Amino acid sequence: MAWLWVPPHLVIAWQQRLIGRFGGATGLRDLGLLEGALGRPKNLAAYNPDVTLEELAAAYAVALAKAHAFTDGNKRIAFAVMVSFLRAHGKSLDVTESEATDIMLGVAASGIDKAALSVWLAGHSQPA
Repeated sequence: MAWLWVPPHLVIAWQQRLIGRFGGATGLRDLGLLEGALGRPKNLAAYNPDVTLEELAAAYAVALAKAHAFTDGNKRIAFAVMVSFLRAHGKSLDVTESEATDIMLGVAASGIDKAALSVWLAGHSQPA
């Protein structure tokens, strides 16, 4: 499959919009951390030709949540990129705001890893 990767400039713009809407400190702490996090799914796809959409979306979310590339809103942008990546490939996520919050708090606290998030996504996503 030809994957549609999420470029850094879009992530930066989305993060600014999320901060504007929900509050928090603005700013990118480290472009290198952002680029490294965005490279994780690409690396996964390069070395695993059988990787699933959900595995790649989970890789985005975990990498972005853990990288702390932004001053604030790292879990929010991680969730937004994960959902956008799913949508770009024909899937939508059907969860409540509470479920989304819980899953991203679990990711940030290392209670939910990439594999567990991938399974969760497979169970909560559907064709768009």
